[in-house]
Amino acid sequence: MRIIIVDDDPTACKILRRMLGTEYEVNIFYNGETAFKFFLQNGADIIITDIRMPMMDGLQLLTKAKEIDPEVIILVITGYSSVDSAVKAIKKGAYDYISKPFEPDDVLIRIKRAIKEKKLEAKVRSCQQERQLKFDKIQIITQNPKMMHMLEIIRKVAATDSTVLIYGETGVGKELVARMIHYWSPRKDYAFIPVNCSALSEGIMESELFGHEKGAFTGATNKHIGFFELANKGTILLDEIGTTNNRFQVKLLRVLQDKIIYRVGSTSAIPIDTRVLAATNQDLEREANENLFRPDLYYRLSVVTIKIPPLRERMDDVPLLANHFLKKYSHINPKVKGISKESKKILMEYPYPGNVRELENIIERAMILENSDMITPSSLMMTSKSTAQLENTSNSSLENSQPADEALRLEHVEKEHILKVLLMCNGRKLEAARLLGINKTTLWRKIKKYGLLNL
Repeated sequence: MRIIIVDDDPTACKILRRMLGTEYEVNIFYNGETAFKFFLQNGADIIITDIRMPMMDGLQLLTKAKEIDPEVIILVITGYSSVDSAVKAIKKGAYDYISKPFEPDDVLIRIKRAIKEKKLEAKVRSCQQERQLKFDKIQIITQNPKMMHMLEIIRKVAATDSTVLIYGETGVGKELVARMIHYWSPRKDYAFIPVNCSALSEGIMESELFGHEKGAFTGATNKHIGFFELANKGTILLDEIGTTNNRFQVKLLRVLQDKIIYRVGSTSAIPIDTRVLAATNQDLEREANENLFRPDLYYRLSVVTIKIPPLRERMDDVPLLANHFLKKYSHINPKVKGISKESKKILMEYPYPGNVRELENIIERAMILENSDMITPSSLMMTSKSTAQLENTSNSSLENSQPADEALRLEHVEKEHILKVLLMCNGRKLEAARLLGINKTTLWRKIKKYGLLNL
């Protein structure tokens, strides 16, 4: 750490060098101009300067140094017991002042305190920048009126502690909405923990969410802190909540009501202050009415419901999103500057069973494959002909289909699309799931549903 000492009194400089030279790099100057030239070329962490000096006094040096580096720590020395000068220096940005004659221990204490505060301020700024960076990445790209209305609801509900149930098909951005709720809330400085309930087996779900004590079961060699405790004062997202069993739903209901959890293998209640958000692509209201999902838990979770429209219902967002992803993946292929007219037409005609996540994967893949400066249909690995085939089934009467047939038509589109991607990946499920923008569990469920197990 470099310290510049500026004083036209050689004795004072000698004393300060002796005091500080063993711990810091000390540079001595007898006038402000020479000290400032050195500071311009080499910088410094701390400047200790006398106020009364010829040519350039301490206040002038302070002002010029702060213009160059606002973070530099400046302590001023006054030998005239001039409180007015000291106050003026602090108003201009000095950290503190030292009166002559000074005590060595007092000077050291002031310097160490200043360094400590500077490090703390730097840490706070770093945390703020990191948090802002995270928040900057959390954005919903839209110009659609439905989505704009949804954003207004998110802003309102974020300020509360209410539970929120987020509906949406796979790939629409349910976790993104949950993160926005968290980062727009008073809990933003604490943890946001997303949990995919469908990825947790019945045997480990309670242990992962509520924790367990050492020896609670075979293999429990240490105490384990669950996600609810880790998210204390923050937010937990229970994604795919509809896949949980009745036993877990009973326990979750109690957590929401009593604000306490019990680790597996323990009878000691642990108070928690964790906001719960839940997400699903299932019709939980219907399932609650049919007792396939606990009605009491459904009503507890759905204090506020947010429904994210699928991408096919907001096609006006496709050009915005495509350009956003083009910029996001520009590092993959800097040569690509845009999307061709033919490619835009294909993108606007495609039904997107995998929603926004699928569109992102399509653009990322195109950036990898494209050889020209524009994304072309060949790099999209989509054609207007195949898109038309997906949109218009072999039965032309579907053009006049009734609303009741809409779900059947969409299932046909989804099945054909999944089949196409599986064939393209030679049956490799993990790769196909990534390209489709869904997790492997969801892909397996759809493969079974559509009878594609033999691929």
